Amino acid sequence: MPAALLIYNPTAGSAAGPEMWLGACVHRLCTEGGYEVTTVSTTASTTHDNLLEGLNRDFDIIVAAGGDGTVRMVIHALASQGLETKLGIVPLGTGNLLARNLKIFEENLLSDPVDIALDVILNGEALKIDLGIMNGNYFAAAAGVGPLSDAIVTPGKADKENWKMLAYAGSMVQTLAQAPVIFKVTADGEEFRVSASGIFITNIADLGVGMLSESASMHDGLLDLCILAPKEFGDYLKYGFHFATGLSPNITGNTAPYYIKKIKEVDIEVVPRRRPLSFLEQGYHKIKYALTGQTDGRSKQNQGLAMIDGDACGMTPMHIKAVPNAVQMIVPTAAQLQKRSWLK
Repeated sequence: MPAALLIYNPTAGSAAGPEMWLGACVHRLCTEGGYEVTTVSTTASTTHDNLLEGLNRDFDIIVAAGGDGTVRMVIHALASQGLETKLGIVPLGTGNLLARNLKIFEENLLSDPVDIALDVILNGEALKIDLGIMNGNYFAAAAGVGPLSDAIVTPGKADKENWKMLAYAGSMVQTLAQAPVIFKVTADGEEFRVSASGIFITNIADLGVGMLSESASMHDGLLDLCILAPKEFGDYLKYGFHFATGLSPNITGNTAPYYIKKIKEVDIEVVPRRRPLSFLEQGYHKIKYALTGQTDGRSKQNQGLAMIDGDACGMTPMHIKAVPNAVQMIVPTAAQLQKRSWLK
């Protein structure tokens, strides 16, 4: 009898509770797929290093049920051990970035994402995808650094549960008051320095709140280096329109500083210097100096918070490279996608 391992997060953002969906998952895997199912619940102490410990058998498929953090944990466990086991996703998080880009998940109030995901797992096809690896940590969606990247990490669990993707909009607005950072970037041997509010290295096109790089692909053996460097308030408005519409900068007429380059490997570090002022802070400190004669007393910035797939993951410097054909995913067939389009 084929064996399936179901790894689930009992506190996933959009999950009402395992009792609402776990039984259905196990039942369908057993009755329709003929699998003998083993379930493993993640806890606060679960890491990608101990995730598969104590499982003394091989599995034909592994199913990750949870949000982006759960999926990344399972993907790291598979990729780091070089396992060829097929991986299916039951998307239960807020962003569901990998599931979204593999067409496993889509925003549709009239459909059940768990039911759709199980149909893909039971009747889909296997497809190898690229990953990225940042300082030894595998990621499927994107890595980032800078104020715009920090905004993705900022929303708490309650905000994401209540506001879904809108939770990120509020934290993005807060970046208006944060100055750009000076970064030293070495991309495939080419070194340069840049002042940027966010640097993203992405493996996917759709970030849920819009398209960061429409050229990003999980099948080209490369990552997309995206540098966002707004200079004034109007640039933030252009970025906002770009993300809200999901259109490329060329289509929207977005002339805000925006740089994209295909890369295999990149190193990113913060250039130590006194933290520069944002355009909002500049006005405030000019008034303060005129009234009191006091300087701003800014501290020196030496490091930046590193982000992968929506979670904080250490600090700069960041060493990132593409890992081609790293894991084998179960994705929808063309027939499944066509049938889904008929039902809309």
